[in-house]
Amino acid sequence: MSAYIVFFGPPGCGKGTQASKVKDELGLAQISTGELFRKHLSQETPLGLEAQKYMSKGALVPDEITIGMVRERLQEPDARQGAIFDGFPRTGAQAKALDQLLGELGAELCMVVDFKLPMEESRRRLMGRQEGRADDRPEVIEKRLNDHADVEASVMPHYRARLGLIKEVDAHGTIDEIYQTVLALVKTCLG
Repeated sequence: MSAYIVFFGPPGCGKGTQASKVKDELGLAQISTGELFRKHLSQETPLGLEAQKYMSKGALVPDEITIGMVRERLQEPDARQGAIFDGFPRTGAQAKALDQLLGELGAELCMVVDFKLPMEESRRRLMGRQEGRADDRPEVIEKRLNDHADVEASVMPHYRARLGLIKEVDAHGTIDEIYQTVLALVKTCLG
């Protein structure tokens, strides 16, 4: 049985770290739109070149380009067992498109893992990150936190309409504590 799961939560909640750990343990694909963009840009694919036109102006990449990248990624062999969507969907339209993409595969979304972390804690974690990522400057952090509120307002009503789909996870605690909770949830999708 395949399992398709959305990991949702504010910047700094640890969803990428958790997605990577679950992927390694259960053999699911991790589909991150950030990684998809980087891959398509570096390989100069038609979708990547199209995305670059928007990104170079600081504009959001239109949904149809992002959805096109996700559609291609779902065709790859490692995604047949299932996938964790990390950073996608970011709009209500993308959430509906994901339902449609999975429907084309004869699958459906099993669960949305909603990592709960107060805005203050997200801010503190992002400010304290050691990697020194380009997007960890204070003004960029504030924009990312505000953007997340917009994303949540756009995406979550689509998922709340389906009872029992959203599973909340407290994103406080150690990486391992959170991982045990997340792993147990994801395993319920695998039967």
